[in-house]
Amino acid sequence: MDNLVKNILLFFLFTYLLIGSKIAQSQSYPCYLFGDIVTVDGDVYRGAIRWDDEEVFLTDVFNAEKEENPYVKYLPKSRERVNQDLKKRKYWDRIELTIDGDRNSLQGDYARKFSCRFGDIKSISVTGSESVSLELRDGKFINLTGGSNDVGTKVWIIDQELGLLKIDWNRIDVVNFKAPPKSGIENFGEPIYGKLITTKGEFTGFIQWDHDERLSSDKLDGRSRDGDLAISFSKIKEIEKIENGSRVSLHSGRKFDLRGKNDVNKDNRGIIISIPNVGRIDFPWSHFLSLELIPFSQNELSCQKEFRVTKRLFGTLLTKDGKSYEGTIVYDLDEAMDSEILNGLNDELDFSVPFRNIQSIKPMAYNYCLVELKNGKRLYLGDQTDVSNKNAGVLVFLKEDEYQTFEWEDIERIDFL
Repeated sequence: MDNLVKNILLFFLFTYLLIGSKIAQSQSYPCYLFGDIVTVDGDVYRGAIRWDDEEVFLTDVFNAEKEENPYVKYLPKSRERVNQDLKKRKYWDRIELTIDGDRNSLQGDYARKFSCRFGDIKSISVTGSESVSLELRDGKFINLTGGSNDVGTKVWIIDQELGLLKIDWNRIDVVNFKAPPKSGIENFGEPIYGKLITTKGEFTGFIQWDHDERLSSDKLDGRSRDGDLAISFSKIKEIEKIENGSRVSLHSGRKFDLRGKNDVNKDNRGIIISIPNVGRIDFPWSHFLSLELIPFSQNELSCQKEFRVTKRLFGTLLTKDGKSYEGTIVYDLDEAMDSEILNGLNDELDFSVPFRNIQSIKPMAYNYCLVELKNGKRLYLGDQTDVSNKNAGVLVFLKEDEYQTFEWEDIERIDFL
């Protein structure tokens, strides 16, 4: 009798665990954009949000340009006159203007792109056809203008009562982002998640295929020997690069060799992978080998923890002559918040890393540096302004009214606290 009772209990325990596992696996990804759109007439729509037909998740990035750089005024007088060589070059994150000797004209040379993940944004207020006032989670406002198609575009929302609306930019007053309810909300769909095999190693995270497809309902386009195909990513098990195209394996076991479209050949714009607690890596097609689509893990369901109240950058800067300076940091005469993003290249791989995830930065030469992350990973990044001698310099505010400026070649290491 005791054995019978034990067997029954074990059966129910097994059934409970099995059902619980299936429920966990079927949970929707909770880190999609959600909130209110308030129009210029005061109408309010609430639901899942998509930035036109692109950004839809908290890990997606909002891009624009800062209207002004408030840290230019801290430049030493000796650096106000910009090197003539600098005027002749155009960096991806600098706007070149003619220098007329006036201090204010330096704004043009030290203007910067602004990038942060949607998960770090509290609200975006439309202030013009090409301008916004962006509010971070700490309540800090940043005035931004143009610089990408994220400004001046339509914003989509699945209103909980009305369904999908595509609201014109000039009708929007403010978009307020909120945490979505735990259940019962229609959203734009589940993310593509997978294991990416490249010439640089194996990476697991959320995928943007061809810089475009990011939802499991999105379609992979290609031409088979029998005609054109558009296959939902939800049906795909693996994509493997082959000569002049890709071999696509479905969960059903069927396989197709596809060619002739930029989703499946060398015209692919790149595969972006977002890795929790690391950042985004953009792999060109030349480094891609294969992608295995897998269910996202339970750890990824807690992605809200990756986004918290924005803080000022704070740490210690060590100079090459052994001196140490601790205080509030402004990096590249620009990035001052831990929600802002450091950009760098490694052999055509384009990295975008939130400063929040960075433990230290150590210049290694004039054109690259070692970036150590808080999770222990080490990245050698170069070429971009943030990670080379193109860097405009680092400010350390020792006290409110006391600061020091440092040039790239003077820095031994920066440790963020």
